[in-house]
Amino acid sequence: MSAPTADPFNGEVLIVTSDVIGQAIEVTAMVPGVSEDTGSCMLEVLGVGTSSAVTGAPSNDVTYCGVMSVPLVSGGGDGWNIRVTYSSPSHRAESTTIMLEAGS
Repeated sequence: MSAPTADPFNGEVLIVTSDVIGQAIEVTAMVPGVSEDTGSCMLEVLGVGTSSAVTGAPSNDVTYCGVMSVPLVSGGGDGWNIRVTYSSPSHRAESTTIMLEAGS
């Protein structure tokens, strides 16, 4: 796999699903306007230092980020702030930060 570009973010990641399932946070996402298999999607749980990465899957004018899962961590209080980033040799994209509520 090629090293990701150091360019600033030039796209958007849309979070499709975000749930607490069992003892894990599970998220799926997509990158509209980009269809490639050379990138990596990363789920970050902000403030607690946990993350999970998957390889993006190309489709018609979109790259899908399959299920990214991280174990539940303490310190979430009422929930966890999560963000998904996408990085490839030619694109960098980022979702907005969302709050995944505890008990979701």
